[in-house]
Amino acid sequence: MDRNLRKVPVPVADDFIKSIRLLAQFGKKMFVQHLFQPLVEAAWKRNPANESARKMMDRILTAQKDPAAVHTVGPLCKRLISQALNESLSAAGDASIFFLEKMMQIHQVALAKEAIDFVLILDKPLGSFQDHYREQSAELFGQALQAMAPGDFKKAFEPVDLGRTNLKVEMEQEAAILFNKIQVAHRNEDMPKCRKLIAHYMVRNADQEVNSMPKVRELVAAFEKSHSGFKDELMDSIAIGLHYQIVSGITQGDIKSAIRSIRKYAHIFQGNPQVKYHMEVDRLESRLYDIISEKGLWNELKKDG
Repeated sequence: MDRNLRKVPVPVADDFIKSIRLLAQFGKKMFVQHLFQPLVEAAWKRNPANESARKMMDRILTAQKDPAAVHTVGPLCKRLISQALNESLSAAGDASIFFLEKMMQIHQVALAKEAIDFVLILDKPLGSFQDHYREQSAELFGQALQAMAPGDFKKAFEPVDLGRTNLKVEMEQEAAILFNKIQVAHRNEDMPKCRKLIAHYMVRNADQEVNSMPKVRELVAAFEKSHSGFKDELMDSIAIGLHYQIVSGITQGDIKSAIRSIRKYAHIFQGNPQVKYHMEVDRLESRLYDIISEKGLWNELKKDG
């Protein structure tokens, strides 16, 4: 990462959030090594405050709503993390994610010295952790695929049965509700919320042709015209979210979920090598298809595809 960084990019904050969530799944030792200790060594841990981390979060949420106080959010978040480091590993993780979310939501926070310092401190430790879980996930994925029965592959590849009227109506209703939320966020000019909702919508409906999808694509095009870079940030958000679902599924032993997320990633990005985590997901997808070929399952899967 550029040491002369002037603003924390949205995809960087988003990626760090997902990495910290994964870090929590890998155990206490890894969490201390890649998050807690780097912050302590950077002198972000100070004497305990009289106020708890939870109360500090409430105060920050109040400050961010006041235009005259929003500039204090960055410094307050540094104090929050300092206090959280005194409380527990869980508090340190929650406070870190809270700060990163503020960077994504509030332009002034992304520009704050404290925000830039924070991501520069964690850049190498979290990058090292990503290298670790990338190799471990690929190995675990291959082992799990070899152990899967043919029926498990069929379940992972079977499409949602929209032939059942009730299910189709339910999915369309959920899509309509989410689309309405996107429209409200658009009217309020809340771009971070728009991005989050659209990313959720597109991932959820990636392999389904729901009625609102063309309208969502039109909204994305409109947002890009009025907010340059919106589409790139959206695509990064989707890629980061799906990659997190894939690795989390593998780590927790939910291989069917990981396979579905790999297929959604492939469906949305169509092999674009410029997309974030393309190489990692492509490697896992290739391993998946190699094992399907080894097991001679393609004909069986195509019957249900």
